[in-house]
Amino acid sequence: MYWYQNKNLLKNSSRALSLFLGSALLFWSCGSPSATKNPQKSSDIFSVDSFFTAEVNRLQQLNPSVLKSVNKDGEKEQKELKISNWKNELSAFQAADISKNFDPSLYDVKAIDCVTEFTAKKKDLQIQKLRIEFDRNEKVKHIHIDKKITNTLYDSQEKLDYYSDSLYRIIKLQDVQGLDANQYEIVGKLIPSKK
Repeated sequence: MYWYQNKNLLKNSSRALSLFLGSALLFWSCGSPSATKNPQKSSDIFSVDSFFTAEVNRLQQLNPSVLKSVNKDGEKEQKELKISNWKNELSAFQAADISKNFDPSLYDVKAIDCVTEFTAKKKDLQIQKLRIEFDRNEKVKHIHIDKKITNTLYDSQEKLDYYSDSLYRIIKLQDVQGLDANQYEIVGKLIPSKK
């Protein structure tokens, strides 16, 4: 009887250990390289600038075809083309970097599973939200940016989305004093190369 109870105890212990290790590996595999709980210095923060510099170089070499659509105030135009200058094409994303001279008193930082999110604590900051999603291999899957500029001449709001290897989107609403508000949306879909 003693050997039977020990076998059950051993079996239950190994199940619990397996479950614990599996959960730990799942959590660990979904962690991002920048998913620090309380980043204290700018070197701890994900660099949007560095990421998009690498993407510009990669896309410049890859030279994919892009199905690009522009929708300005309801008028839509769409065409397939090659982007000759990816640095210029992705400049709105690259300019939204908060890692240089990062001040933790200006942003709430949340790192949960495969997502790291920076939310502005003050309404006058240009970058109101930066959200980075990683895949299980810690590769950037999606970047979302909410950007806002308010001054005496105009108000501007931008929503930027970049999905690695598939799509980028810029939605901008601009309200210039004395003129009608205008809105435009740019969507670029990367067309997979035919092999």
